[in-house]
Amino acid sequence: MGNNTELGLKAKEYMAKGELVPDEVTIGMLKNKVNANPEAKGIIFDGFPRTIPQAEALDAFLAEKDTEVSALIAMDVPEEELVKRLLGRGESSGRADDKDENIIRNRIAVYNSETAPVFEYYKSKNKSKLIPGTGSKDEIFNRLTTNFVDYVKICCRSGAGGAGSSHFFRDKMNSMGGPDGGDGGRGGHIILRGNSNVWTLLALKYKKHVIATPGMPGTGNQSTGASGKDVILDVPLGTVAKDFETGRIEFEITSHDETRILAKGGRGGLGNAHFKSATNQTPEYSQTGEAGEEVWKVLELKVLADVGLVGFPNAGKSSLLATITAAKPEVASYPFTTLIPNLGIVKYRDHKSFIMADIPGIIENAHEGKGLGLRFLRHIERNSVLLFMVPIDAEDISKEYDILLNELKMYNPELVDKPRMLAITKIDLVDDELRKLIEKEMKVDIPYYFISSVAEKGLTELKDALWIMMNKEKD
Repeated sequence: MGNNTELGLKAKEYMAKGELVPDEVTIGMLKNKVNANPEAKGIIFDGFPRTIPQAEALDAFLAEKDTEVSALIAMDVPEEELVKRLLGRGESSGRADDKDENIIRNRIAVYNSETAPVFEYYKSKNKSKLIPGTGSKDEIFNRLTTNFVDYVKICCRSGAGGAGSSHFFRDKMNSMGGPDGGDGGRGGHIILRGNSNVWTLLALKYKKHVIATPGMPGTGNQSTGASGKDVILDVPLGTVAKDFETGRIEFEITSHDETRILAKGGRGGLGNAHFKSATNQTPEYSQTGEAGEEVWKVLELKVLADVGLVGFPNAGKSSLLATITAAKPEVASYPFTTLIPNLGIVKYRDHKSFIMADIPGIIENAHEGKGLGLRFLRHIERNSVLLFMVPIDAEDISKEYDILLNELKMYNPELVDKPRMLAITKIDLVDDELRKLIEKEMKVDIPYYFISSVAEKGLTELKDALWIMMNKEKD
């Protein structure tokens, strides 16, 4: 709507009256936005869908693109508090529909009758999550970020194999035929499949037990029973599967449509046809099926990216990502603006590109769990190159870099072996003379670059340096 497109202007007319925007207008705007961002790793639909028909239309549209809604997150706010907030927004934004209490209450009534059922629609698909929307901004942010799920523990029970058949051939011409019992079918596997459209393990957070079906028994005429149905779990790229008891890494999912068996179905038992011999022409013995596995597994997501941004809160990481990629992380002047990893695609020369990840800000002693702590340090393990970021107005740039490096070393000593460089950010805050003085005081042993995301200074040189470092690492 901010771009004053034809569909956007129509939507504004309805909203000013406190009425729902017609489906054809809303769906049209949505399709245009999705189609205009083919490289996006995910999309947040703010306040959409508002009706069950819209939800069904959205599901159909996303199915055409071989993807689906990952989750619906609803903020639970008492009506009087909601009216108060919207009236306050009207004073600051000037929006006509936020200045009239009658219009606001009409919107709430319409929401309760037409939009609230959407929560139940997605709840039936195990995708709805209700979050209290009262409290401080930090408290609400913390509740929201629990929906970026990068660790789950699940019990997997694969299907048992079907029993082999003990059967003898019989027809009207032959009442004493030989053994012809078929084998039992294989039990269903539990399989992980990489999906580049999935960015969190949220769908598995509440699925504590995953159960596959058993194989069917064999029958006569040496017919093998049907295999049990496999259970396929779509997971983000960068998912690591571990055995819960031992902590042993079993495999990693790193590419789209890659499949790996998490729990193997039992083999079907052999039918009695296999046991005929010279000394036993009529064996009655057949095998039972092999039991399936029942095991606890841990799935852990480590964000896959070529470049990981490492810095204290408010070091300018989100600003850099927003400037040189199409990603839109929240940017603000308070610490911990970024509460989940953000990914963006950096377009480079000659149609080349690479992936950059904005990891939530580290603080001193993060390796002990302070701040956002260990939750996001693991994501740095999967980055090819680390770009440390320290603002130019830091009290001691070299000391801040050393603290960041030490946090990585204390978490995992191997991280300090990764290629790394330093970006000194926010140089638009100082003049050239002061920048030169600061450069003379620099005491770091890695390449460093002075940049400003706001003024777009030094960004081309930084991208060149990152590209060279990445490709040296690959070689």
